[in-house]
Amino acid sequence: MREFAESPLVAGSGDLWRQATQAKFLRAVEDGTLPEDAFRRWLAQDYLFARGLTTFQAIATAKAPREPQGLLIAGLSALDEEMNWFESGATERGVELRVDPHPVCRRYVDFLIASAYSQPFEVLLAILYGVEASYLVAWSSLQATGPYADVVQRWSSAPFVKYVQGLLACCMQYRHAEQQEHFNDVLRHERDFWRMTWEG
Repeated sequence: MREFAESPLVAGSGDLWRQATQAKFLRAVEDGTLPEDAFRRWLAQDYLFARGLTTFQAIATAKAPREPQGLLIAGLSALDEEMNWFESGATERGVELRVDPHPVCRRYVDFLIASAYSQPFEVLLAILYGVEASYLVAWSSLQATGPYADVVQRWSSAPFVKYVQGLLACCMQYRHAEQQEHFNDVLRHERDFWRMTWEG
């Protein structure tokens, strides 16, 4: 994942990148000590987040120039599959997805939706790259073993890597002065989301 860690946006984020990609929750996933209630909280809240991200990405796709639309449309299709994965996983594990969003999740989704309507495509691209790259690097740092191996594998897969590489290339092609500010905002939300999954 070195190419993502060395990208200009990551380089400009300072310690926020580490905070967004390393967390007690993730360490506990890897060493097998994750409390069941923390996993259930993550599954339900990340599902709600993914629903919000779908709305954000649909608006970003509508704002995009024709050239990068194919990548974003493919990302939307992957999000639809992701929603199915959450729903089937919740059924298998007995997790209720019809819950209220945690205030941390709500703030993150509100940030995405407000940005989708108010920011230009170039900034939305940096936001999306921040969401996906930080998630990829966070999960890819873990060994896919133990009871949550399927979760680690899902967000460490080769197709996901290729997708994030495409987002990075687009960010480099469509530059904007405010990309860094909003990329950093994403990392703050990611940091807080991980803390919420662990602490409640």
